[in-house]
Amino acid sequence: MPPSAIKPFRRHIFVCVNKRDGKPACEDHDAKAALAKAKEAMKALPFSKRDGVRLSQSGCLGQCEHGPVAVVYPSGKWISYASADELVHFVLEAIEAAD
Repeated sequence: MPPSAIKPFRRHIFVCVNKRDGKPACEDHDAKAALAKAKEAMKALPFSKRDGVRLSQSGCLGQCEHGPVAVVYPSGKWISYASADELVHFVLEAIEAAD
């Protein structure tokens, strides 16, 4: 098999935005709005800082009791955040650590 031309991300941050009928979930805490704020903060960075970093919404990450949650790979660092600003700080810190 020939080598892949796919360039891996330096960091990939997943933010759970899952919604479950009748059960607690991250979207119950406005996870989509927090993700949107984090994406705006990321876009405000110079391209050279955010190059190779991906911020994605995800379905359930299996940590509903800690929600809302996000995780960054490859470090495997998790956060349970209480506000959109806290998520923004986590994302910007992960990007900084990718250098």
